[in-house]
Amino acid sequence: MISTSAKLIAGGFAAALALGMALPAAAQNYDGFCYHKQQNTKTKGTVIGAVAGAALGNVVAGKGNKTEGTVLGAVVGGAIGNQVGEEVKENKIEKCLNDQYFVFAGREYAPPPAPKGYTVAYYTQRPYYSTYYTHRNGRVVVWTPRRR
Repeated sequence: MISTSAKLIAGGFAAALALGMALPAAAQNYDGFCYHKQQNTKTKGTVIGAVAGAALGNVVAGKGNKTEGTVLGAVVGGAIGNQVGEEVKENKIEKCLNDQYFVFAGREYAPPPAPKGYTVAYYTQRPYYSTYYTHRNGRVVVWTPRRR
């Protein structure tokens, strides 16, 4: 016979795995990219979620199951916090490095590596800037749209 605490822990791990699994992304047609300062919102979300989940799990757990409740709460809270941190990161509008947004200009290409402390952020919708850039022959050039 499986104890109630073992069932709770197994259920918690299953829930955490279900929340943490990444669904395959649909093919995206990106407009362009820019470089953003690296953020650690996922890490912060995971830590805050785990601490809050552990505290809540300890309070909610029945007498004699405090340890299991704390562990289960930490796992589930950490998984939820990780996903919330990812959402915050994806929905946060940030300023591009040096106000340079790079348009793919009719074709996608592998952007040059981001400078230290920055990461490449891809966009499906173009943010507003007065000037846009692209890469041609290994150089950064001002992008001018083709007139039809």
